[in-house]
Amino acid sequence: MKRADQHTQQQIADLVEACAGYWLLRGITREQISEMQLELEQHLQQAIHDGKSLEAVVGPNPVAFAEAWAREMRPRFWRGGAVVLRGLVYALSIVGTTALLSQLLAHAPAFTFTLFAAYLLTGSGLLALLLQLGGFLAPRISTRAGREALLLAGAVLAVLVLRQAGLTVNWSTALLSWSWPVTIVLLTLAAFLFFLDFWRTFSREQPSRASTSWQALRAVTTFVASVGVFDLLLFAGSVAVVDFCRLSLRLV
Repeated sequence: MKRADQHTQQQIADLVEACAGYWLLRGITREQISEMQLELEQHLQQAIHDGKSLEAVVGPNPVAFAEAWAREMRPRFWRGGAVVLRGLVYALSIVGTTALLSQLLAHAPAFTFTLFAAYLLTGSGLLALLLQLGGFLAPRISTRAGREALLLAGAVLAVLVLRQAGLTVNWSTALLSWSWPVTIVLLTLAAFLFFLDFWRTFSREQPSRASTSWQALRAVTTFVASVGVFDLLLFAGSVAVVDFCRLSLRLV
């Protein structure tokens, strides 16, 4: 396969993935999404084979293109709430583990949730969502690296514009403060919601008991590992953001 073909295949894959993420947010079932992904990929592959461009097939607004497909499946709002539930579980796990580690390492009876921590948590979630939906830029930007660079550049530009506008923020402002019992409650609630979502997802398939145990173990291991990696990235990101802010203050 030639390099140009590889770029086109990557564009198709990223566009289909972005549409799938959008359809999930719109409340379409995973079974329907899998069928829609396969149909969309075949449709795009045939169009490329016929000499058409992705932009010609998708149109000037890829989100509207994905929405048109979504409406045909009659999405239900409450199904999209499952994505919100997973996001809530992830956020509670991140906050709970961060508070736990902070209290253990600092030997402190309480944890203070600052504006800076809220900014990093919210910003990371929004950036992850934007990167997932970044495939909608595929018809205009051929490489994934180019799309990610554009999104990151937009985020940096927004920070610099706010700084130029004279916005000053006290990042150490305390939003919330809680003690050990609340940290334990947060982690317990996150675990309860995680297993509730797991039960809701796999109860429909009615797998064997051995299969359920293996899937539960794999799901828990993957989730714990992802939270641990995110905590490390959040710590590294906080250091990088602080250094970046200091540098931008010197340059501006």
